Amino acid sequence: MRKRQPISLGLFPWITETVFQLATHANPAVVVQFREELLSEKVKPEVREALETWGPRIELLRSQRPDGGFGTARAPAETVFLTAGRLLELHDHGLRGDSPAVKSAAAFLEKNQRSDGSLPLHYHHNAFVLWVALLHGLSKRPLVKRLVGFFEERRRRDSGWLDPELEPELAKKDSSPSCPWTTLHVLLGLTELREQCQDIAVRRGALFLLQNMFKRSHNSFFGHPDHWRELDYGYEPTACFKWAVPKVLLTLGRLGCGPETKEVADLLLFLRKTLRGNARWGAGVEGDDFLTLRVLRSLHAVQCASEA
Repeated sequence: MRKRQPISLGLFPWITETVFQLATHANPAVVVQFREELLSEKVKPEVREALETWGPRIELLRSQRPDGGFGTARAPAETVFLTAGRLLELHDHGLRGDSPAVKSAAAFLEKNQRSDGSLPLHYHHNAFVLWVALLHGLSKRPLVKRLVGFFEERRRRDSGWLDPELEPELAKKDSSPSCPWTTLHVLLGLTELREQCQDIAVRRGALFLLQNMFKRSHNSFFGHPDHWRELDYGYEPTACFKWAVPKVLLTLGRLGCGPETKEVADLLLFLRKTLRGNARWGAGVEGDDFLTLRVLRSLHAVQCASEA
């Protein structure tokens, strides 16, 4: 898994207030993540204790089922999807791969993997599971290894990916373009692994993404420009995929694309314009602290690429 470096954002002085706001935040989950993961600092014991007794975290843990999943058992695919979203929420709430809750959720997802390594979800949902599992440091689990193999076997001629369930007619033709939206989420997951960042096929996939994002290359809704610029953040199925900009920047930054890349520069300008007066990003009046943390991580990746 990728080694995390202390954040440095000198390239972006316009977010100084954001950094200050997060560093002094009252929410223990925000403070711990910001200081420990982004600044590589140790937080005071009382802050760590406050996180462990934080009401929303306790409530989330209580909602986990005995089998490790989340949500109702009305439909297996729905339960798997909700569990994937809750894995991200567990991460935001300060839990990591060594916690019983994360291990149990990962085991639940593994039980639902099919013979080809995928889960009963669309391609970009499977890619989301891969990414979140790697955020938790689960690179050695069968869940991750089988998902990586699933995507490597289904890479298309243009080095992107296309979900045959969403685009059955296009999937029959190898000459048809892949889906930029699906490709983004697969690359987001794969580039959590350092060795994948050096893979020629992955880098070709990034080139495909640069050339095709923000374009409607086929009939899928996911090619619509407005869909790429949403900054809604959440853990339900309708919200897990609505914050594409930091995902694109994080992925491209890991692959060496800095501000000198036009597409990256355009996204940086978009983030600068959408930074709220309260020094946050996100939908609604107040924005979202956890989305703001994700944006900072993506900006750090871009800065590292510019300094490489």
